Amino acid sequence: METVFSPRQQELVERIDELVFSSLSKRAAELDQRGEFPDADFRDLHREGLLLSTLPRKDGGLGFGFDGDDPLSYFLIIERLAMGNPSTAHCFQVHSNAAQIVRAFGSDEQVARFLAPTKEHGRLLVGAGSEPGGGRGGTVARPVRGGLSITGVKHYATNASRSDWLTVHVRNEQTNLLETVVVHRESAGLDIDEVFWNPAGMRACVSPLLTFKECFVPDDCVLARPGAFLTEHWLGKINFGFTANYLGTLQAMFQWTVDYMRQRGQVDTQVYQMYVGEIRAKIDAARLLYYHAVNLARQDMVQGLLKSNEAKYLAVDCLQRFKEIAGQLVGSTAFFRSFPLERMMRDMDVHSLHRRHHFGAVMVGQAELGLPFELAHS
Repeated sequence: METVFSPRQQELVERIDELVFSSLSKRAAELDQRGEFPDADFRDLHREGLLLSTLPRKDGGLGFGFDGDDPLSYFLIIERLAMGNPSTAHCFQVHSNAAQIVRAFGSDEQVARFLAPTKEHGRLLVGAGSEPGGGRGGTVARPVRGGLSITGVKHYATNASRSDWLTVHVRNEQTNLLETVVVHRESAGLDIDEVFWNPAGMRACVSPLLTFKECFVPDDCVLARPGAFLTEHWLGKINFGFTANYLGTLQAMFQWTVDYMRQRGQVDTQVYQMYVGEIRAKIDAARLLYYHAVNLARQDMVQGLLKSNEAKYLAVDCLQRFKEIAGQLVGSTAFFRSFPLERMMRDMDVHSLHRRHHFGAVMVGQAELGLPFELAHS
């Protein structure tokens, strides 16, 4: 599989793997047990110079964003991080996508100002869009003198407890367009509720509830191009990172299962052999399609996004199939908390519900049938 990577990408994969297996994966169980943010993981990522991966080189980044010369490298980082801790991978994804959006919509001065805490101290960005009950338009921005007044609630605000600046998508009540604003964590009228986060899985991916009550955002913290978050398919672009996480976690669970079977001498049953071969084939098929989708998006974003939905569908389908048969392969002891399998399964039980499984397949089917389709559902 690694032969599809360039030498530079292969070197990056090996570098991330060393970080994951020397430190990140060893911290994952305790972070899950305590429901604590992976601070030490991000100190490592900051030290390795990876927190600006998706920014252009002119801004001090690595050029791995969608507008850069090597977006696949960004998703390889997510995929490999997920092999050690899916929570860390998602926190990295959210921060990196927010950095891309600040660059896409912001001025050079705004990029420098909002990314300074990351460059200097390893602080993370937030991409707050989703709201309780679904949708993004319930949090409204009322134009006032010198800026906007924000009122509403956002949940799943990953990284908010480790951020100085939070990017937030709000509906301008005057224009009805979705705008992106950047809010300082100490702004009056903003409450960050970290206690809200208490899920069964992805426990270290601390994602607070944000409540805005007439929170003032000055004009110099409002990004340009209202409405572009949807019209430029940023929901679909963000969707890529979830698939990378699923694929990385799948590979880790599969490899652990195979190693466990070898150690326990449970390799001679032909039915088990068939199951192992089935999952191996499904993972490889999803990965190859996914890498193709990333590369295709550089030439044709719409077609690349459609292919990414195919890959995501395959990845989630493989996750569900793996969960169905894993117990038959390894038995109940493998699900003791002293092993990583049950933790990663809980992580995927939660994380794979980011968007309902059928949406991607419906979108692809609509495109195949020549019907209108909406990439904003990504």
